[in-house]
Order: sequence, then structure tokens, then C-alpha cells
Amino acid sequence: MKKKIVIITLSLLVLIMVIGYSVFSTNLKINGTANIASTWKVVFTKIEEVSKSSGVTVTDTPIASGTSVTFNVDFKLPGDEIIYKVTVANQGTLDAIIQNIASSELGSDAIKFKIDGIKIGDKLAKGTTTTFNITISYDSSITSQPSLTDNKLTLDVTYVQDLGNNIPSSGFDITPIRLSRKILQDNTPQSDTNIDFSKVNSDTNGKGLYYTNKNTEDGKTTYYFRGAVTNNYVYFAGYYWRIIRINEDGSVRIIYQGTSPSATGSNVQVGTSPFNSMPGDNAFVGYMYGEPTTYSDGYGNYSGFIWAQTTGTVKMSKTYSFDTSTGIYTLTGTIVDGKYTSDYYNYYTCNSQGTTCRLMLKLTEARQDGNYYQVWAAETHSGYYSTSYEQAHKNEVDSDIKKYLENWYQSHLLDYDDYIADTGFCNDRTLYSGTGIGRTTTNYGSAGRLYYNKTPQFACPEPSRDLFTVTNSKGNKKSKYKVGLVTNDEAAYAGGVYGVANSNYYLYTGTDYWTMSPFDFISSHSGARDWGVGLAGYLHVTHDLTGLGVRPVINLASNVEVTSGNGTINNPYIIKTD
Repeated sequence: MKKKIVIITLSLLVLIMVIGYSVFSTNLKINGTANIASTWKVVFTKIEEVSKSSGVTVTDTPIASGTSVTFNVDFKLPGDEIIYKVTVANQGTLDAIIQNIASSELGSDAIKFKIDGIKIGDKLAKGTTTTFNITISYDSSITSQPSLTDNKLTLDVTYVQDLGNNIPSSGFDITPIRLSRKILQDNTPQSDTNIDFSKVNSDTNGKGLYYTNKNTEDGKTTYYFRGAVTNNYVYFAGYYWRIIRINEDGSVRIIYQGTSPSATGSNVQVGTSPFNSMPGDNAFVGYMYGEPTTYSDGYGNYSGFIWAQTTGTVKMSKTYSFDTSTGIYTLTGTIVDGKYTSDYYNYYTCNSQGTTCRLMLKLTEARQDGNYYQVWAAETHSGYYSTSYEQAHKNEVDSDIKKYLENWYQSHLLDYDDYIADTGFCNDRTLYSGTGIGRTTTNYGSAGRLYYNKTPQFACPEPSRDLFTVTNSKGNKKSKYKVGLVTNDEAAYAGGVYGVANSNYYLYTGTDYWTMSPFDFISSHSGARDWGVGLAGYLHVTHDLTGLGVRPVINLASNVEVTSGNGTINNPYIIKTD
């Protein structure tokens, strides 16, 4: 029986080689008037094809011109190879020597580079030439479609004037260890075909690094960690992180772990925040939402979501006013300092010591639990009432969680912005049922995938609206900074299941924290709800008013390099940032 292998052609992008040089006259002392007849001219003069496999297509004529050489080729099959010979000439009147050779590589690991015949310390006398070979090949060990199909090598060769000083001869590394490459080297990726996502991870239902190109961005391969893995630790920007996955574009998604790799509980989050501090409308499942054009005093019922210490009080009154031009509620009449007890049933409150707010409660039932009161039932008043799906889900107003994350990024990661990719974060507001308008009961896309059907996906269904990016045109370009949250789908791939306790996977922290994914709006409670990871590790849904933990998620750029480490808790991957 023959094994059928389908390989899509890989494209090698542009190779750019730049010869730099220091100012050759810096060592000359000139007094009075002097003429300098010396000239500096080290250039590429020729690029020739030495050999080529039959599966290689040269898509552009290779060019050697001045201080750069470029070429562009396509490969068809593993094992394909092409070799070029490049000529460098010293056409000036000064001797030259290679001071440094630096390289960077961006793209597919399946395309390999090899440079022969050139090294640091090589001399190039005036009027002479030298040559070196560049070998580019399609890795012969590849047996399935790589997630990335392009690669680009930049090689900088720095010549300086040869003054007889000794520059030690040395080679150079043209394949710096990128994080994505190191992850694949240190693990044996497995297909996730046999994983049952209706069950939590286990030794027989997923533990390790998995890959899929099903329900991914553009059908490309992504690699993700699942279960109780112990080798997905990263140290970056002064913090520890856990690797979620290698994204389809080669960037690496990581989630905040804290200042210690062994941190748990509240130490693995940067604080707590509501998702949105206003209920009462479908709009508030959004990472952003639409600016209302008009306000109306709408209300609904709500239960069991606010806890208050018995030692504290809030301002209360039996009457209020509502400003239809601003959506602001104001307590009126006799205002008292009240508590959530039966003595204050049918009182209105802003749930604070303030007397104005955008959300007002009318207490109808409360219970005491130790040192806390819990609002068990209330009438909620909110001035926002969307009248169309577009109005509710237009990206105009930042949610509380978005502002919290972006403020944290600005304070803690902005200096490292160049190492972070603008891959984007999905706040999927597609509809599973309902209209997504006003106070109508609505289930959103991830409710269908992960509550009803247990079928997670990586692809963002409506990226032009719901994929939050900064400048990346694949998304909506509505983020200020390159930070977000883990999606509930990613939490499901990692091993979480709705309502099933699971302390045996890497996303378990012993606390409740938010994901990026909307769940539903319940008309009977006037409540918008988003997904979270629960304190027992289960996936659950929580009203957006609730203050849950915030664990920032970022995407390290595909070309970030690892200086050391193997991803374990005692030897995490250290990201090069200098």
C-alpha cells in the first residue's frame, strides 16, 4: 500500500545580503590641506547558479548589484536544493577584512540555509575577489504540509579597512534558535485526531504538544499544548509565562504566569476586573461595544452576583431620576446609608457610596453568608438599550477588561513591544441563537461550540469585526496595544470542559479568571455573560459585572530567539531581548 503525501510548494522570499563598512579614514590625521586619493569600494559583482534540483523554480532572475544580492526561488518537494556562488570584489585602493557577519531568519523551518567559503577575519586585498556559496534546500525529512511556507534570510557582512590588526577568524550561525523552532525540537508533536474534547485532558486524552490544521486560520497548522505539561515555561520581560500555542503565522502565544514560575492563585494574575461594569444589554459581552445614540430607562431582573461585607454600607433611596441625554441615574429624596438586608428591600442603590451611576439596582432579596451579604435578587436599571446588532457590537467603547489590560501593557511591556507580534485576539460575537440586540436572550458562537457541542476552533469567525489587532489588517485594528486574553476555545484545547473540575492541566490556577469569549445574554436576568476558567479548573460562565482575575496574553514574534532553556519550570526558555 502506497503512502500518499501531499506537499504544497514552498516559496523562498528575498535573500538580502548587505556589505557594510566603517569610515576608512577615521585613523588618518590631517593637518592643513591634504588630498586623499584612496577609495573604498567593496561590492557584490556576480551571482551564479552552481546546481539545482529539478523541483526548483527560479521565479526571479538573481541580481548582484553594489552592496546587495537578491534571489527568489520556489521548491516543490522535500529534498529540493539550489546552490548559488556569489562573488565579492574589492574594487577600491584599500585592503579590507570582515569584521562581523550577522544573520536573521524569518519564516518556515522547512527551508534550510547553508553558507560556505566565508568567515569573520577573512581578508580581501585591494584589487582582488573572493567567492562563497549559498545552499538553500527544502528539508528532506518533511512528511506533511508545514504551517509556514515562506522563509527570508538576511545576511549582513561588515568589511572594514585592514590595518594589519588581528580579527580572530571565526564562523557564524545562520540559523539562530527561534522559540517556535526550539519548541518543536524539544517536543514530538502529535495529531489531535483522537482527542475527545467533551472530556478533560488525561494521559489517554491528550498530554503534550499537538497539532491541527482543522478549523484554523486559513487552514494552516497550529501547534498547541494540552494537559499537565511541564515544559511550556517562558521567561520574558521580567515575567514568567506559559506557552499556549504556536500560532498559524509562526508567532507564539503565551499567558502570564507571574514573577515566579511556580506561582498559583492570585499571583498568576495582574489583578481583577469586571469584563464590563454595566449589564442590561447584549452589547456588554463585547471587548468593545457601540456608543449608544439614545438612552432609555430599561430594567430587568438579576440575581446572585454582588457580595458586600457586612461592615460596609451603600447609599440608598426609595426614589431616583434618570437623565435621557446622558444615561445617568441619580438617587433622589431621602438618601440613607443602607445594607443588603430585608430592612432595605425596594430601595435603589448605585452599589456604592456614590449617588450617581449608569447602573442602578433595586434590592428585592438578599442573604447573609458569614461576614458578607449577597444580593440574591434585584431589579437592574440601565440606560443603554441597543436597537440593532450593529449598534450593540460596533467597536467604539472600550470594555473595562480592555482598558485594564492595555493600561497594564503600557506600564509593563511597552519597552518590549518590538518582540511582540500583532497576531490579534478573538472576541467572537457571531450568533448561535437569538438576535444579539438589546435585552433579547442570545447565545453566542462559543456557547454553541463549547457548551452544546464541545467542538473548539482556533479560527476567528468574523476577524474584520472581532479579531482585535493594532495595525494588522487581518483584524479590526481597534486595539491600542498587542495584548488580550486566552479564548475559551484555546482553554478547551488545553483540556478544559464546561462544568467539569480539572486541576490537572496547565491553565489551572486555583482562581477564577476571564477568557476573551462571550457566552450569552439572559433576558430574565438582564445579564451579559462571558466565559472564564473557574477556581476548580472547569470552564464556566460569569456575569460581566463580576470581578474575575486578569491574566494577560501576548504573542511573541515569530523571529524571537531563545538564549537558553528547555521550557521546564527550573529551566524556562529565556527570550533574547538585546
